[in-house]
This record gives sequence, structure tokens and C-alpha cells, in this order.
Amino acid sequence: MDETEQRYQRLLRYLTDYIYTVKVENGTVVDTYHGPGCYAVTGYTSSDYDRDPNLWVRMVHVDDRKAVTEQARQALAGEDVQPLEHRIIHRNGSIRWIKNSIVLSKNAYGQVIGYDGMINNITERKKAEELTALKQKQLIQADKMASLGILVSGIAHEISNPNNFILLNAQFFSKVWNDTLPLLNDYYENNGDFVLAGIPFSQSIERINQALNGILIGSKRIGKIVKSLTDFARQDAGELNQEVDIRQVVDISVIIVNNLIKNSTDYFAIDYAENIPKVRGNKQQLEQVMINLITNACQSLEDKKQKITISTGYDRDKDQIIISVKDEGKGIDPKSLKYILDPFYTTKREMGGTGLGLSITYNIIKKHGGDLTFLSELDEGTTATVTLPAFSEQPEEKPNGEKSNDEKLSREKPNGESSNEEKLKGDEENK
Repeated sequence: MDETEQRYQRLLRYLTDYIYTVKVENGTVVDTYHGPGCYAVTGYTSSDYDRDPNLWVRMVHVDDRKAVTEQARQALAGEDVQPLEHRIIHRNGSIRWIKNSIVLSKNAYGQVIGYDGMINNITERKKAEELTALKQKQLIQADKMASLGILVSGIAHEISNPNNFILLNAQFFSKVWNDTLPLLNDYYENNGDFVLAGIPFSQSIERINQALNGILIGSKRIGKIVKSLTDFARQDAGELNQEVDIRQVVDISVIIVNNLIKNSTDYFAIDYAENIPKVRGNKQQLEQVMINLITNACQSLEDKKQKITISTGYDRDKDQIIISVKDEGKGIDPKSLKYILDPFYTTKREMGGTGLGLSITYNIIKKHGGDLTFLSELDEGTTATVTLPAFSEQPEEKPNGEKSNDEKLSREKPNGESSNEEKLKGDEENK
């Protein structure tokens, strides 16, 4: 091999991961050869392709086979062939991306007598591109949420003003009714029944009470919803330094998606465990987690008779808070269940799903030091379980090994004397 050929081979190895050669006679493939680098990229050797002539197409990802076979057809027909990026299934089952560039060889009559394919393994580049795309979508989503937050905050303010007017007037009329009712009762006892708004007074008392109470309750409910929306839409620094009550997180999330819940099921229940410790984190982000999980549960239901149950608990052994959202919806098949936390994966593409909801939810939980898991069976339902570390404040460290005030109170006094805290505890037990 002369120096020029050696330089050519070195350059080719630098530009490609491996080369394959196809020999063609009368438009038909008669022989192929795959270079040594083929094994590193595909897991197969040139001998494997010789034994199985269809291996080259079977190893291509099913979604890319049409494009790959079209590229081969163009090469055999002597047409200009553009480089093609596509996926292959490695011998070990993993999916890899390659770039296939074809250079044709023709005889003096312009007939194709063969072609060389130059393969580049572009898997890492594709992963980087997908990660960039994910970040871009998340930024777009975050920007949309920020804009929506500003919009919601403005709408909430506009609703709050007339609602306060309704509430104040309803309270005023309620007082007027309570002051007037004894006079109307006295008139009724002395003169008999009379008509109010087309209804006999004797029958109108309960209806008027119900109407006034309904206005008051409804107005207060609107105020509560507006406050929850305003709090949720408020700009958040993203810091994980708050002491968060999980019960409040669930309550606010349920208020925000209450209309979706009502339209999805007639059987919605919340089971709160008592005396659950708080968690350290970001209240607004955890509300976003609950809203996403409840929304997914609602969207999975096919009948309003199917139930959704939210429950909270505390695992003392692991010092973890547990929140589960259980639905009786259509469930998720095992194949899809493995990928539901992956970015862009969605079973609701036709409904406008982006595949970002659960991915973002999972990332929030991970940032809080927790975990998100799913159990599901087709036609049986799904249970999403969130675990979060309980918040426990560590005693303040003092210099030179000095104990904190809390530790001083709890340690035993000289001569066996107990601290004030221990005395109080003992007195309580003896009562």
C-alpha cells in the first residue's frame, strides 16, 4: 500500500466509524462487505451479514425502515443519495443512531457497479440534541406558566372585587332578614298567612334562609378559590427552604382542579393521616405535583362511577411522608409504564399531551429528595405514590462542643435530678 493509499485509509477511519461495500450487477446486490468497525457500532460482524442477507434491514428501527430501504433503492437505481440519519437496534438490544452516507461507483456506461457506505455513530450527538430540545420545551413551558400566572393573578383580582361586594351585601341582607323575621312572624300570628314573592310566608322562611346561606357560602368559596389561584400563580424563586404542610398542599390543589374532579367522578375521597410531620421544600412546586397527578387521574377515568382517592401517611421507620393518588381508570399497559417518566413520552398525544407533565413532576420530587412510583393494571386503575423525607430540625451546634439549649434541657441534671421538661412529662404520666 503506497503512502497516498495509507493517508486515504487514515482519513477515512477518522471520518467514519466503519465502511461497508456493496457490489452490484444489473441492478441487483451480489455481494456485501462490512469493515471491522461494524462490530463496535452494531454488535454484528461481516460474517453475520453473510449468513443473514436480510439482517441489514431487520436491525433497523421499525419506524425508520421505510426511509432506509428507499435510500438503498435510490443507490441501486443510480440516483443521487442524500446522507440519512436513522436508528438501529444493536445486538444487545440498545438503540443507537447512525448517519449513513453513500458514495456510488459507476462504469463507463453510467451503470451502478457498487457503492460504499460510510457509517458514523451519532448516538451521543442525538442524545445531546434531545436534551437541548427538552430544555427548550421546558423553558417554553415555564414561560407559558409565568405568563399564565400573570393572567390568572389579574383575573383573580378582577373577580375578587365584585365578589367582596356580593359578600358584604349578602351579610347585610342576612342581618336585615334576621331583624325583620320576628316582625313578620308577629304579623303572621295576628293576621294569618300572607305572600312574599309569590310564596306563602309560612313556606318562604326556609327557602329565604337557604338562599341567603347559599350566597354567603358561595361567595366565601369563590374567595377561597381566588386566593388559592393567586397564591399558586405568584412568582416563585424556586428555593426549597419552606416548611410545608402536605395537608394544605392537597387542599389547595383540590380547590384548583375541583371543577375537573366534579366533571370526572362522583366518588372522590381524601383520607388524611393524623399528625404528619412537615416536609422541607417548595410549597408551590409540590402543589404543581399534586395538580398534575390529580389531573392525570381524572383524565384516566371513563365513567363517573369510577373512584379517585387521595391518601396521606407517615412511615416512621423510614421517616418519610407518603402521598398516594389512586384511580379506577383504564390503567397503563406494562410496556408504557416503563416510559411514562421519560421526557416527551405520552399516551395522550391525540389529546394534546406533550409528555412533559410527569417528567417535570418527577424532577420536582427528586429535587425534594423524594421519589415517584406507579402501580397500574389495564382496566383496573393506577396508583401514583409520592414519598418525601420528613422535615426534622437538627439541634444547633455550639462551638467547642458546647451543647445547645434544647440538649441542655433534655440531659440529666447532677445527682440524678431531672430537667424541668422531664419533670413535666413525669407529672403528666402520673395524673
